[in-house]
Amino acid sequence: MENLNSLEISPQPENITQTEDLDAFDSNIVECQSKLNPHFLVNPMQSLIDEKISIVVKGLTPGQRITLKAKLTGDSKEEFESSGHFIADGAGSVCTAETPSLSGTYTGVDSMGLLWSMKLLPGQRKGQRLSKKNVTKPYYIHLLLFNGHVEDCTGNEVRKDLQPICSVTFERWYMSEGVRRIPVRNGRLRGTLFLPPGKGPFPGIIDLFGTIGGLVEFKASLLASHGFAALALAYFAYDDLPKVATELELDYFFEACDWMLAHPDVMSRGLGVMGVSKGSELALILAAHRKEVTAVVGVSPAHALIAFPLKCRGEPLAFLKFKPDLVKLSENGAMIFKESYPPDMTDGPGRAATIEVEKIQGDILLICGADDQNWKAQEMAGKIRSRLRKYGKESRCTIHSYPGTGHLIEPPYTPTCHLSYHKSFRMCCEWGGEPRQQAFAQEDSWKHILNFFADNLSLKNKKSRL
Repeated sequence: MENLNSLEISPQPENITQTEDLDAFDSNIVECQSKLNPHFLVNPMQSLIDEKISIVVKGLTPGQRITLKAKLTGDSKEEFESSGHFIADGAGSVCTAETPSLSGTYTGVDSMGLLWSMKLLPGQRKGQRLSKKNVTKPYYIHLLLFNGHVEDCTGNEVRKDLQPICSVTFERWYMSEGVRRIPVRNGRLRGTLFLPPGKGPFPGIIDLFGTIGGLVEFKASLLASHGFAALALAYFAYDDLPKVATELELDYFFEACDWMLAHPDVMSRGLGVMGVSKGSELALILAAHRKEVTAVVGVSPAHALIAFPLKCRGEPLAFLKFKPDLVKLSENGAMIFKESYPPDMTDGPGRAATIEVEKIQGDILLICGADDQNWKAQEMAGKIRSRLRKYGKESRCTIHSYPGTGHLIEPPYTPTCHLSYHKSFRMCCEWGGEPRQQAFAQEDSWKHILNFFADNLSLKNKKSRL
């Protein structure tokens, strides 16, 4: 993301010095537009969700004030919108990579600001989060150009009859062309395997989500778009799997490892596992039990088995029960779990629940936010590294911690989310994060994740596009 300390605002034309003069100037623009032909230049028109694009407006009057709006409708019909207010340069152009947004849903110079700053439009169900459910279809982003600086997406004082000067629609994909989507029903395994274009075998990754349950495919499909054979593995609340996360067995994840390593399109030496939140616990525990796992990524990780029991070969593993009396409510009524999972719970009787990360044979990458309101991921990541240090294995662990960043650290250039509805708790949860810093963390951490897997899983010459 661009540096906000180097903002340059294009000077106004010499004959425009006061706000009232600008208003008079805008009144003449309609007469000029037929000659100037304002239009968008978006490149590329089809791109991966994590790919930067160029957004340029040409054909404006020098010094013209405009508003750009971006809109999209999610797979569950939820509507998101962003806006930015700009002033055209001396050539009658606005480029989001060079021209600062003066106000709107983001400010400053940021080429992708209109995408990550999208907000849920008012009047919809509270706590909806943009999450791709059908990765075989793109998001359609609608860009609209309005004359003048109109209000942002809060809906305040926006004229219903306001018409855009021009518009354009472009596509954002999680699956690149040629990626194969293969449903998996093997024994009790349930999930979806995504294979890159071309001939394998490819380095394999198992992707695990957290307590939302179900089958979540968007990260696995994006990993396949970067050259990995990625298995989106469901483990509860899907098909005939356990309905709740209290009935999990580590053996199920062993079976997933065996299945991946035996697949003809997956490299048989070395396997990656990525997990977010609860999935990070499972990823670390799995790696501690299986030497074939040579690369582990934990996003918003925990250093111990927390809240939900887990069996291994029929025997229950020790786990920490969270403290419900320490759950708090935010000002908007969302649950804050941060204090109910104190990291020092493992310093006493809860020590047995600590994950034996020293048994992991490969390297570990941990991604965490300093403003995580679900649990203290930054401190927990530190405890993982401290345990490795005691065994002389600290060098195997890399931690990237981000200020102003919450629990939900997603792939980049998607709307940041600090609050969403959690169906298991039937309430909204506060995740934390300040939008701009969250957006930077998502962009930076995703690059580290792709490079980490490429370095540790022998991606050969199949370089990541980032």
